[in-house]
Amino acid sequence: MLWILLVSALFTVFSCEKKEEPRMSPQEVKELVGERGCPYCHDMRRPLLGPSFVDISKRYTEKDRGELVRSLLEGSRGKWGKNAMPPQKLSEEEARLIVDWILNLKYDLN
Repeated sequence: MLWILLVSALFTVFSCEKKEEPRMSPQEVKELVGERGCPYCHDMRRPLLGPSFVDISKRYTEKDRGELVRSLLEGSRGKWGKNAMPPQKLSEEEARLIVDWILNLKYDLN
C-alpha cells in the first residue's frame, strides 16, 4: 500500500511540472519576421510605412510587451502617425517571439 502511495505521489509531482516551451534563436525569429512580411512596412533602422524595428525597440519597454503583442494580433492606429497597422496573421506565440526580438534590439545595438 505504501508503495502505491509513493508511486502516486511521484507521478503527481512529475506530471505537474511545467514544461518549457521551445524558444527560437534571434536569427530564427528574424527569419520569421521576414516570412510574415514585416519588412514590407518596417526596416531595421529606417522608417518605411511604419517605424523601424530599432525605433520601436527604443520607445517601448518590457512593461509594454502585452500592448505590443495585442497590436500585432489586433492591429493598431495612431501610435506612429496616421498610418494604421492591420492585424497580422500570427499565432500568439509568434507574436510574443517577435515582440521579444524587437524589444531586445536596443541591447544588441552596442
